[in-house]
Amino acid sequence: MKMSVFDELKVDPLNYVTGLESPIGVYLRREMFTKETEADRALKRELYEKTVADQSTDGSWDQLFVPTANNLWNLALLGYGANDAAVKKGLDWLLSIQTHEYKGHSGFFYSNNRKDRRAMRSTLYGEFVPGCSLFYQTTYAIHLFHIFGFDSDRHVQTAVESYIQLWGDREWLCGWWCGSNVLRILIEHPLSRDSKQVEKGLEYLAKHQTETGAWKSLPFHHTFHSLSRSNHVSAKEQLSKAFPSLVKRQNQDGSWGRKERETATFLALDALKNSFQ
Repeated sequence: MKMSVFDELKVDPLNYVTGLESPIGVYLRREMFTKETEADRALKRELYEKTVADQSTDGSWDQLFVPTANNLWNLALLGYGANDAAVKKGLDWLLSIQTHEYKGHSGFFYSNNRKDRRAMRSTLYGEFVPGCSLFYQTTYAIHLFHIFGFDSDRHVQTAVESYIQLWGDREWLCGWWCGSNVLRILIEHPLSRDSKQVEKGLEYLAKHQTETGAWKSLPFHHTFHSLSRSNHVSAKEQLSKAFPSLVKRQNQDGSWGRKERETATFLALDALKNSFQ
């Protein structure tokens, strides 16, 4: 990240990040500040052992999508890849629930568990905002396969193609937050990142960006982070317009957010890394 970006922040975010004993903390210190110490390496092993100890024999965490997806994301943050046994088992379980069709389109992930439906409508942890099953579970699953290097997998591509076809020529899809989840994976997946659907989505966001740089009815940090993964001119223009708002939203301890500060801080700093490094 360019030092000029750090200089414009109210507080050095390392003040907050240094004290995080979590996968997000390990990731940010390693990727943002190159501060991985022996203590961090020990913490990484400790968090890994704690995470995999709770994994079920079928690869899930309690046969639930939300904890399974979150734990796989945590393993990625810690630096574990697709060759890790726990990751492989978790991804295999995700594939086992890719059984749902929606309006004639296939490839959707659906756990069919009431506990998941309650959790994914309220969870604030991670890169995806609360939403309905098909636009939370499927987008999160595609993202996990993306970060573990499976963009070319036919199961993943089937889901992406279904979203492309569902979006069609419309400006948006489903509700505000569900649509933002879909746009996020369309932006990052090679099959769709340069599609007209992404262009339409970016145009829609641009129309709804306020003078302060925020986006009407959409979560600021998630939207900022999603746009940071796009190379489109419109995305870069919106990020520049939103940057002063990001600075104003920083807390006095160097973090961002209120209810889920670790997630908001990850989204803010990772977006700055994506956009300005």
